[in-house]
Parts: sequence; structure tokens; C-alpha cells
Amino acid sequence: MMPSQSTRIVYIAGYGRSGSTILDIALGQHPAVIGAGEVTSLTRHVWRNNEYCACGHPIRDCSFWSTVLQEWSKGWDSTLMSEYGALQRKFEGLPMFIKILCGVGLGKQLAPYALHTKRLFDTMLFASDAQMIVDSSKLPGRAMALAQIPGIDMRVIHLVRDGRGVAWSLLKGYERDAKSGLQKEIKPRSVFRTALRWSIVNLAVEYLSRKLGRQKVMRVRYEDFASHPVALMQQIGAFLELDLSHIGSSLQDGHPIAPGHQVAGNRLRMDASIALNKDESWRTRMPAEQQVSFERLGGWMLKRYGYL
Repeated sequence: MMPSQSTRIVYIAGYGRSGSTILDIALGQHPAVIGAGEVTSLTRHVWRNNEYCACGHPIRDCSFWSTVLQEWSKGWDSTLMSEYGALQRKFEGLPMFIKILCGVGLGKQLAPYALHTKRLFDTMLFASDAQMIVDSSKLPGRAMALAQIPGIDMRVIHLVRDGRGVAWSLLKGYERDAKSGLQKEIKPRSVFRTALRWSIVNLAVEYLSRKLGRQKVMRVRYEDFASHPVALMQQIGAFLELDLSHIGSSLQDGHPIAPGHQVAGNRLRMDASIALNKDESWRTRMPAEQQVSFERLGGWMLKRYGYL
């Protein structure tokens, strides 16, 4: 495999339940793009637990990912996966932000993290014959870590959804159902917890935006994407230097889109065809006291993004 000179990454950053999976799948409809899902999870737990790829196969039986991981690990011993997972935990969490904020050096371990991360991306591009990867891992710490790697040309889409809708979604629990994309039991999360974490994560992405420069970060509200996919895909296309107009038109006309090889993320990736849905059921179904509870803590952020 010949490494690319400049590895092009589209990184979707933000908080969970904000539509990152369907945006990933939508962008992956372009022939030059591979929508890969939450790539951070691939080496953390997806491969180890043989979780399902969006193609419908367990990851070790998936023709794409089995080829990628075999090529990526070639020439390295069997501990590569676990050692790389430890590097991910070190560099992709919020402590990464704290170190950068405090001006602390990232240490010698950044070099192997950078080496193996770029090798993985390059292997994915080679195996898919694509020119750009969509990584919808969402973690702002991971985006900051990727920005430190020489040879990676990254553009960040800061995806925001009304936090009250996010909180309503997270109030529901789900039993584990691996084949339908639920790899573990999902417990309900309190409105207070969601409001706090939703605010912190989005503020972290804003800090990332200032560090990278506005020309490399684009903010997208999920509600705008769902309501006006033609206009939003044109804007994203201009940002990524891709013609995405046909994808926007297809979504606007209600045509379903098919997932590719997304890993982790929302369980809807396991559906054979997916339609864009604004889903604002929280407005009528979420009790008023819970909406007010969210607004007490996260109202200033809701105003910041035009939701109040």
C-alpha cells in the first residue's frame, strides 16, 4: 500500500444523538467518500467484540474491514490493537484539551499514535478506492489529536442538535440487541446530566474551531440539514470541495439512502434504507418540566445556537 501524501478526513464533532450517523451515511453516498462511522470505536471495542458493521456482517466477516485490519496490522505483533487502544485513551479524551490549554507537551507517545492512526486511514482509503474518509467519532479530543498528525488534512463539521431533543432521546433506555446495532444495554440519562455534558462538549468543539481556524470548521444544525437538505449539502459540498447537490436533492425528494461500512453509532445504520427525518417529537412528548430543567442549565447554549 502506498501512503497518500495528504490524507483527507471529514470529522463530525459534537454530542451524541445529534444526527451524526445519518450525516455520515449521506456524505458516504458520494463515490469519492467512504462513510466509516465512529472510527475511534473500531480498535477500542468493535473488532475485539466482533460487533456488526452497517453492511450487516460481524466486523470480522466484513470484506472491507477484515481487509483493512489485516493490512494495517501486517508487520506488527499481536499486541498492536491493545497498545493502540491505550494510545487512543491517552490522546482522544478531554485530558487532551486540558494539556493543550495548559501548554503541556504531549510526550513521546504521540509519535506512535500519529503513525498508526495515519496508517489506518491510509489503509482505509486504499481498500475503498476513495479520496476522503468521514469519521463521525464526535469526540472533540480525538479531533484535536488528529489535528496534531502531520499529513492529515482534516475538515471538521460541528454538528449541533437542539439539546432538549437530545435529552428526550437519552431519557429512553434500550436492551442490548447486537444484530440491530445495540452492542450494549443503553440506560436512561437524566436531563441534568445531558444538559451539562451537551454544553461542555459543544464548548469544547468551539474551542477546537478557534484552534484550527474557521476555514477548517463548519457548524451545521441537524434541524436545518433535515429541513433543507439541498441547501445544506450544497454548503457542505463547498466546504469540502465536493459536488453533493445530487445527494441533497435525493434527500429532499424523500428517497432513502443505503449505509455502507459504518461502525458503531446509531442503530439506524443497520437499516437497509434510511430516510432523513427531522424528528421533533420531543416538542409535544417531552414533559414541560423536563424541558424547563434543561433550559435552566443549558438555555444560554440553546440561545447561542438559535434554539431559543
